Amino acid sequence: MLEQERLAAVLETPAGWTRESGPGYVLHREPQTDVRLAFAEAVVRGLESEPRTLPCTYLYDGEGSRIFEQITAQPEYYQTRTEDAILEAAAGPLRRRIGSSTVVELGSGSSAKTHNILGSWCDSGPTRYVPIDVSEAALQQACRELTGAFPALTVEALATTYENGLPLAARLSPLVLVFLGSTIGNFTHAQLDEFLDLLSGQLHPDDRLLLGVDRVKPTDRLEAAYNDAAGWTARFTLNLFTRMNRELGTQVPLDAVEHVAYYNEPLSRIEIYARFLREVRIEIPSLGRGFRMAPGEMVRTEISRKFRPDHVAANLSRFGFSLEEELDGSEDLFSVLLFRRRPRVPYAEGRRHSLQAALRRVRSATLDILAPLADEPESWTTEFMSALTNRLQVLAGHEETWLVQALGDSSETPSSPPREPDPLMSLDTVMLLLADVRRQSLNRLVTASLDPARPLSAGGQLHHQAARHEARIQEVLLEDIQEHADHPYDPVDEDSPPTRPDLIPAGEQILIPGGPFPMGRRATPEAEDDEQPVHPVDVPSFLLDAAPVTNGEFLSFMTDGGYRREELWSTDGQAWLRQARATAPASWRQDTGEKEHWKVDSMGFAHALDPARPVSMLSWFEADAFARWAGKRLPTEVEWEKAARWDPEHGVARLYPWGSAPPTSEFANLNHRLWQPVAVGSYPRGRSFYGCHQMLGDVWEWTSSPYSPYPGYESELPSIPGRNQFTAGLRVLRGGSWATSIAAVTASSRRSSRPENRRMFVGFRCARSL
Repeated sequence: MLEQERLAAVLETPAGWTRESGPGYVLHREPQTDVRLAFAEAVVRGLESEPRTLPCTYLYDGEGSRIFEQITAQPEYYQTRTEDAILEAAAGPLRRRIGSSTVVELGSGSSAKTHNILGSWCDSGPTRYVPIDVSEAALQQACRELTGAFPALTVEALATTYENGLPLAARLSPLVLVFLGSTIGNFTHAQLDEFLDLLSGQLHPDDRLLLGVDRVKPTDRLEAAYNDAAGWTARFTLNLFTRMNRELGTQVPLDAVEHVAYYNEPLSRIEIYARFLREVRIEIPSLGRGFRMAPGEMVRTEISRKFRPDHVAANLSRFGFSLEEELDGSEDLFSVLLFRRRPRVPYAEGRRHSLQAALRRVRSATLDILAPLADEPESWTTEFMSALTNRLQVLAGHEETWLVQALGDSSETPSSPPREPDPLMSLDTVMLLLADVRRQSLNRLVTASLDPARPLSAGGQLHHQAARHEARIQEVLLEDIQEHADHPYDPVDEDSPPTRPDLIPAGEQILIPGGPFPMGRRATPEAEDDEQPVHPVDVPSFLLDAAPVTNGEFLSFMTDGGYRREELWSTDGQAWLRQARATAPASWRQDTGEKEHWKVDSMGFAHALDPARPVSMLSWFEADAFARWAGKRLPTEVEWEKAARWDPEHGVARLYPWGSAPPTSEFANLNHRLWQPVAVGSYPRGRSFYGCHQMLGDVWEWTSSPYSPYPGYESELPSIPGRNQFTAGLRVLRGGSWATSIAAVTASSRRSSRPENRRMFVGFRCARSL
């Protein structure tokens, strides 16, 4: 086919990426992070985990890829040749069934697995192929070879991760997404769910997914494939340590490591380990970290799950995929499965159900907070009850104005301003008002168009804003109760605290390597407008406390005369200290019997001071003075967000420090269920990529940054009192507290306060420049 008959390139190179063009191909490159540094960070994270692991991504350097090619040629290794035979026989019928869709491949490498598919597609006419792989070198070679071999082929390669590449490729729908080699078997159950959720969110109705899966089979057949007689799989494992020695300077003696691979039948997976034959120290000089490996200790380098096709189909059905065809080779060794993305539930109907559920969940939590107050309103001061009912009336007024009035108007403009709060309204009357307005807004939601073309109703933005507003008000109510409680507040419900950790990471600092990362959150109905837009930032390397500063650490500051030493306080801090006459955090009280003993007031209860819990209810000035005393400083919000969100191994900014899984009691102390902070180190599963503890929950954290809009900030949402008012003098808070609703916080959420404020559940962690 003539060169000019190729398809024109259509993907726009994203801002900040680079572009290389050649005959019949375009290669889009994401900005590269320091690969060696990301490798080092991934090794440290894996060796800190339980059980210990090493990242399988780094098995495939140049030598590792060459060794793997040898593995696929071994007589014991059936997977590659079986899948190739299936695709050779099925490629033509698949092309006729699917039609002229764009072919997108994840983890394409050299694209050798896709040759049969591309040949059949090109035989039928001009074809577009989008390979996605982190290896730029592999993509460059594939681009040149493929466009030479297939004159009808246009290649638009993306040198990036699955997470960043698929949203770009999905714009070329209709498409067939190809994921071969049973690479899906390298995912744990949780990782697979995240991956399928990504596919479900990006693929359009009627797009196809072509998936290669290795089937469950007798143990001896499986174990032989990963312990070949020629020893190539063993060399593959040892090459990871060769690469670590070369690129990270680890100096691991290769004769002290052996390859172990066996089939874990209960989990239906091959597990591959490096077993240490004698004691070895793995030192990572660039990060200043070291690990002792005991004789006989094993570190997992890879898993390879095995599947039953019917189980795979059932699992993918949960994410909106229907099995169209199952292609099997001889002996039932391997399967290639063709799925179709089902049409989604009609947009407005699905969105309506989701928004109704969100509004009901957040209201239930509000009523739980109010219940003890409504039962005994006479036990609380008039000042407190007046402030409480005023906040709730403002909440109801905003909802009535925007979810009832504005959504009923084609111009999305309220017919009247919010009602003025009545200072004499009782709590019972306010609760009736809240219920009546919520009934009206839910009724309006049933008939609202939620038209994506209308700015405020698109995706339910106003409803998401209202739910977040109410979730934030819940925390403010709890702050009011903490400040005014002169008797115990008895919550409706509470959870049991997590097991107290054996190792308290107080005082430990972690190196956060410098380099660029994307800060902020892209515009979605669920995102706050002050988190937007995403913008590139570059921060130098720094050290950050592994956990928030504890009561015990702060007590040492006090014992050393911290509140009396003027040199520790800024000029504004000294002025505040003279005015406030503070001698301890706002919630601390000295035991009347033992002056050297302290108690902490929490929601009307007095608890003995626990030195392992994060210190709380501090002004910015107190946090700043402690940092000076410790020879450190407060982190900027850029530093805080990088430490909390950035995952250099995958090149993505996480939604939460631990990933994308929704917050639960396994990860963080949120959602006002424990009613106070817990010991640092209590949530090891909630650590960030770099190993920082409790960056979400327990206490908000002061940063040194003023509260200001991000570059390019715009907002179409109505203003809420106290939100996004970029007033001079405000400081940024990050992370959320035990009182923060999970509906109101992610790792990119921002809150602001004046530096003298001590009524919030706020603590801090310190940083140090390098």
